[in-house]
Amino acid sequence: MSKNIIVITGATGTQGASVTHTFLAIPTWHVRCLTRNPSSPAAQDLAASGAEVMRADLSDLPSLHEGFKDATAIFLNTDFWGPYLSSRDSMLAYATEVLHGRNVAIAAAEVPTLRRLVYSTLPGMKTLSSGKYVHSYHWDAKADVAEILNAEPGLSGKVSFLVMGVYSNNPLFLPRVMSDCKRKKTLKFNIPGKRSLLLPFIAAGESTGTFVKALIDSPAGQWVLGSDSHLTMGEVVDVWRRVTGYEVATEEVDVQVMHERHNIPWEVLDAPQFIAEFGYIGSLKVMSPEQLGVETKSFERWLADRDWEEMIMKGEEELNGVSEKS
Repeated sequence: MSKNIIVITGATGTQGASVTHTFLAIPTWHVRCLTRNPSSPAAQDLAASGAEVMRADLSDLPSLHEGFKDATAIFLNTDFWGPYLSSRDSMLAYATEVLHGRNVAIAAAEVPTLRRLVYSTLPGMKTLSSGKYVHSYHWDAKADVAEILNAEPGLSGKVSFLVMGVYSNNPLFLPRVMSDCKRKKTLKFNIPGKRSLLLPFIAAGESTGTFVKALIDSPAGQWVLGSDSHLTMGEVVDVWRRVTGYEVATEEVDVQVMHERHNIPWEVLDAPQFIAEFGYIGSLKVMSPEQLGVETKSFERWLADRDWEEMIMKGEEELNGVSEKS
């Protein structure tokens, strides 16, 4: 009996790797990972784990036709931050991401064996705020790709959507390690807005695959929020205090001040403003993980399993990398 084939785009990324490892553990599935560089260490690790690794580029339709051949399911996660970091141009990164999504829609629509395409998306901030928050192109690009996939006749009855929550290691919501004159270490949160900011957190490297498997096993047309825990920033601070045993200080920082003080672009800072006013998903209708039958992992358990000091260091590097003066 032949196996089902799942094709995973962006397989060496956080979400794609999670989906890859989830399906490698299921004997009835063959895992095909698409990557621009099959010889990279990350791609070679996937191959060593048992995945088929193929070269494909979301800008290259012929490579997608080849990569999607005989696919039963496709996991799609388009990339904004790669084009953005190389250009510092939000509109160019938006256009690139939307083009990639359109190419996948065209290629996937021609796969007769395809039963399900799961797209990792985000709410359309500009539309859901009636044009109030217009700088978050990485949210709006994914929302527009979702519309393209929904409108493609050849994908009718085949597409579901995973509305990803905030990564639990998102550097905007991580503390910094501070030392006083006696070298006593404390943690300091600069909260963008208020401690009451409510966020749906997801351990993307661990949980994405579970959500994608559930969506593939469910009827098409589902929209589910990819979230392990809903916590206010005040609750996040309390979890960090319990897990680390450190003293934790907090400062509620106005986003305008954060923009001016830390050079964080509005591409990033529109999000906490939108969430504070409209909620993370606005008026978008989504299922909860519980409604989809997904078992989730608490934020506290996730943090307890981390090398959190290394995570903070990497978060600082990542945030510095997107700053407007980096």
